[in-house]
Amino acid sequence: MVVDERLERLYEKVELVKGAGDPSQGKLCVMSFVALLAGEGHSDRPRTASPLIRELAVRINDAMPRTMRQELKPFVPRIVGTNDGHDAARASMLRAAVDLEILPRICRDFLGCRASRRWRRMTEFRELSSRLVNLTGTSEGALDPQSGCKLAEAVASLLCFCATEAPEPASRRWYWAQAIEILDRACCIGQEGLPVAIDDARMGRIEQVLMQRERADRSKAVAGRTAGYLRAILSWTANAF
Repeated sequence: MVVDERLERLYEKVELVKGAGDPSQGKLCVMSFVALLAGEGHSDRPRTASPLIRELAVRINDAMPRTMRQELKPFVPRIVGTNDGHDAARASMLRAAVDLEILPRICRDFLGCRASRRWRRMTEFRELSSRLVNLTGTSEGALDPQSGCKLAEAVASLLCFCATEAPEPASRRWYWAQAIEILDRACCIGQEGLPVAIDDARMGRIEQVLMQRERADRSKAVAGRTAGYLRAILSWTANAF
């Protein structure tokens, strides 16, 4: 696997956050990072991205714990250019994953648990599960784009819900890993899973902006420490005299 050192440097300078973020602070969600790499304006709905992948990525990004969220950075260049007409194939992949992997695991982890009768979020769980089952069982043919996006939203929402509410730590880890795996599979469909090459000039401009932000942050930190020293000196002299 070839490592793009330019992208690795960008990953170090960007923090993935919940919500669209603020590029001037180096804080972006996974989709606004995609927009940045694609040369689009600041947005969590970049035109370059598959609408189905966006529904997956946004919900996974916003639900993940902060540290785990940073693991989504390598998906950013892979999402660029995925608005390629392959969402019907992606929806078929989601259907198969739901039937063969996700729902069987959910039945084992939740529906067989005696404590589920007293579970405070059982109503929410049932609503999410029912929505997903209805979407996967509507028809045998290919889903239209809108239905495919609804399916992606339902899959991601239920996986993230189970990842926070599963009764055992091992189960919670499985749901987070499955969410990442589903996103990976969706990105692999179309263009043989290869990321679109990012223009060198654009990469240079992004790096320059982020470096300027880092220098500004360092300058503010130095100014803050200096002001603190001055206040301490003035306070000491006032007390001394």
